[in-house]
Amino acid sequence: MTNTKNELTGPRVFVVVDDKKKGKIHLTGGYAKPEMNKSMCGTKIGMKTIVDARDIAPREEYRDSHRWCKRCLGMLDFEALDQKVLFSAIEFSAGTYGQLVLAGHVSRNKPKLMLTPAPEKSEWRTVERD
Repeated sequence: MTNTKNELTGPRVFVVVDDKKKGKIHLTGGYAKPEMNKSMCGTKIGMKTIVDARDIAPREEYRDSHRWCKRCLGMLDFEALDQKVLFSAIEFSAGTYGQLVLAGHVSRNKPKLMLTPAPEKSEWRTVERD
């Protein structure tokens, strides 16, 4: 299977939280940093905690844009749409991340999304039922 980027679904993006709660919240993982040794903006992670974005980004106490690294959020533009949705609640002065970035992807008259071909049947992730 080719390693082509898929604009709809992609590798998971993680959040880098400073344990002292003083620094900015950075992003890692995804297409930009799959090895997760640095944040998307290039900042060293060091001994900071890496958390699944689903546990932090869509939560009320993390909506303030001043808590997030703007460079990392800018790099999020190159990630898959399913990962961008997680950050849609972050509020900026001009509107939320969802209004500013995601609305452009789902509006009409846009080019078709680049999708990767379906995996071979042997690579499917099936669910066993009782």
